[in-house]
Amino acid sequence: MVKKLLKFFAYFLFFIFALIAFLPKTNLYYLAEKNIKPLGAVISDEQIDEHLFSLELKHSQLSFQGVDSAKIDELEIRLFAFYNTIEAKNILLSSMASSFVPLRIKEAKVSYSVIDPLHIKLYAKGEFGEIRGAINLKEKRLTSVLHPSKLMLSRYQNTLREFKKDKKGGYRYDQAF
Repeated sequence: MVKKLLKFFAYFLFFIFALIAFLPKTNLYYLAEKNIKPLGAVISDEQIDEHLFSLELKHSQLSFQGVDSAKIDELEIRLFAFYNTIEAKNILLSSMASSFVPLRIKEAKVSYSVIDPLHIKLYAKGEFGEIRGAINLKEKRLTSVLHPSKLMLSRYQNTLREFKKDKKGGYRYDQAF
């Protein structure tokens, strides 16, 4: 009985890994790109490299409602059955945002796990400092904590007014959408 159960799990794991490995990731990316276009978001000028368990985009340009919003050097999408991540590196925001935040973001990560299906975790680090957050899908709420850099504290006080200072020295942002 135990042998049959172990054999079943081995075949199941092999099937899941094979499914992910042979999934047409580029086609799924183009489908996702097509679905976000009506929302006003367009990713262009990207170079696509498909790997066994991930999809990598290089030198992409993000536009939102026709306005160039950011340049992203590297964007890696990892699709696993139980844990998925999108990780971006070296992001340069449009100069229009310079009065609100510093323009360079070193890295940003979005992750989703089947173990915690109602939350999407967020992390970013850049000239602004470090921010960690979560999106609660059930309550439709974004919660984040910013640990600002000296640059953010000195030059972007107007932006920090949107946050509430907490006891640990961070700045909390809580917004329903």
